Amino acid sequence: MQPPLSYPPLHILSTMGSVITIHQNFYHNRSIPPITLEQVDLASLTTKSVADLVDSLSGRRLGVAASYGEKSVLVALAFSSESRVLLITMSATSGSARREKKLLRDELLCNTSLEKHGFFMERLAAALYLDLGLYIRNAFDLTSDGDRRGSMAAYKGVLARARTEDSLDESVVEYIFAEQAFILSRKAEFSLRAWACYVGVQGIPGKPDMIDTSTKSPQVRLTHRPHLVFP
Repeated sequence: MQPPLSYPPLHILSTMGSVITIHQNFYHNRSIPPITLEQVDLASLTTKSVADLVDSLSGRRLGVAASYGEKSVLVALAFSSESRVLLITMSATSGSARREKKLLRDELLCNTSLEKHGFFMERLAAALYLDLGLYIRNAFDLTSDGDRRGSMAAYKGVLARARTEDSLDESVVEYIFAEQAFILSRKAEFSLRAWACYVGVQGIPGKPDMIDTSTKSPQVRLTHRPHLVFP
């Protein structure tokens, strides 16, 4: 049995969900539609919340963002389409939420009809396994699509290439992707990271470099370079 995880206080990660409307501010283009943000604790995740996200997709690619707390424990996980973000927060009850973890696994993480794209996806794969006992399939790391000089340069590079017709505000990229603890009051800013990942992969060719932690076969799990391999 795994030791209890150390999550942030519950007054920060509330189990009460909410639905709000947010706006992107990466690009100087007011015609980009608003985004619906639904936040829910993992223990309260429902089939409808997942279905609303998947139904908003125009293809099969999701943007993904994660935030970590002390000892790199996963505290927040966001999935995004162009018009909707599902933000799942973790609390002390997350580890025992069996039905909800199965829903997250089957409908999103291990749903091979969906591609999951984000920055530093290997770290997320490790956290999912160590903290929640969950695998991820059909996941792709966006870091290799950006500037290798550093993560901030990668963020800017991916977003600039994604919408060449729009002017990118680099100061906003620096603010949204700055390293800082997840706070529920700033959930809109964090959720925009997932939206940025969604935008960043639209229109680019399919990638062969897939992360899949659900299989024991090194040939499948290691599609190239040092992707995670669990025992």
